[in-house]
Formats: sequence, C-alpha cells, structure tokens
Amino acid sequence: MIRNPDVELSEDLLEELKNVSIPTATASLMGSGFQNTYPIGVDPAAVKPGQVMVGRARTLRFVPMREDLVKAHYDTVEGRPHRQAIESIEPGDILVIDTGGCMGAGFVGDMFTRRVQARGGTGIVIDGVVRDLVAIQEVGLPVFCRGAHGAGINRMLMSVGINEPVQVGGVPVLPGDVLLGDQDGLVVVPPQEVEYLVEHGFEHDLQETFTRTKLGEGYPLHRAYPPDEELKKEYEAWKKEQG
Repeated sequence: MIRNPDVELSEDLLEELKNVSIPTATASLMGSGFQNTYPIGVDPAAVKPGQVMVGRARTLRFVPMREDLVKAHYDTVEGRPHRQAIESIEPGDILVIDTGGCMGAGFVGDMFTRRVQARGGTGIVIDGVVRDLVAIQEVGLPVFCRGAHGAGINRMLMSVGINEPVQVGGVPVLPGDVLLGDQDGLVVVPPQEVEYLVEHGFEHDLQETFTRTKLGEGYPLHRAYPPDEELKKEYEAWKKEQG
C-alpha cells in the first residue's frame, strides 16, 4: 500500500499551521510541485466564522451497497467498518470519508459527529453528503461535505476499508496526511511539507495583510501588489513594529 513518509509533527507545529490561509497554502504547495491539493465541491457545511480545522487524516472508504454482501458484512454492529473507524479516532485526527461522491445517502449525522468530537477528532471531511445538517452545525465540529440528504447509509452505501488511500473532491488523501480547512475550503498537505508551509506561508500572509493596508490607503496595484522596493522597506519596518 502507498504510504506517507514517517514525519514527526509536533502539536505546536500543527497549531501554527492554522495561521496559514487556504489560498496561500494552495499556492505554496503548487510552488513546491503539488498541483492537486484543493478538493473540488467538498464545502464547509459546518464551519463557524474564524474557525480553522487542522489534523491528521484517518480514512474510511465506502462502495455502493450490494444486497447479497451487506448482510454478512454488517453481521454485528461493532464489526461495521464505519463504526470501527469512528471508535479508532485519536486526538487530532480528522475522519476523511470517500463515498465516491454519492449524493443519495448521508453518512454522518449529529450522533456520529458528536462521537468523533468526544474522541478528540478535529473534523470530518466527506466526499458525499450528511444528514441532520442543522443538528451537526450545533455540535461545533468542522464538517466539510457535498451537501445533505435525509436518508442514511443503508439506502445506498456499505463501508469496506479503513486507513487506506482514498480521494475527496478529486484529491488523493493518504492516512497521516494533514488537512487544513476553513470557510475558504480545504487543502490536503503532505506531512513532509507542513514545516515549509508554516515558515513561508505565514510570512506570505503577513505581507498580504500589509498590502491590504496600503491598498486601503490608495496605493495603486502596480506599487502595492506586489510591493515595490520602497514599500518592501516600509514592510520590514512595519513587521518589526508588529512584533
């Protein structure tokens, strides 16, 4: 099975990643050769203003239900792979679910969401839909998905795989990948890129904060974005003032 390199990521480093914006992370990863990191159509359905999701991927895969297999496959409640995946969530994990983009059955409701949160999970990402969306939004755990449906899993889906490579929104996700998400969407970050992203992404976002200030003061784009030599010097002085 394809695996990520063994990279040690401290809690402090992952916390610092929250300071990097989604556009900056996407552009920085493109500059590092990763062209496909932003899932398409998997939107922030339950993310509060200012809320940022960061964590390591724990993956779960579904396939379309086949009636002659699902009985044996779901012989016991405890043995169902999707329940095993939820009960294996560790602090800092994000449950990443590949349903093949199924729009006809919701996987996560507020009960499953609450259990992921209770186990220390930092979010849920689904290439598919949820049920009980209003109740999920009250839980407070970030959830990204394609929408909502009133029916549950057993209408169309069966879970078959835990902690194997999956895809969400056309982006491959390996167990242990780092996901960064907010109201701008999602970015899938290979773990070996996190440190670089923290170092360079924060600087880039800081510079853009300065640029917004200058544009607000009336500077033209050709001077402020990117800053010309005079504004670069002013930026360095401004940065020191900001501490």
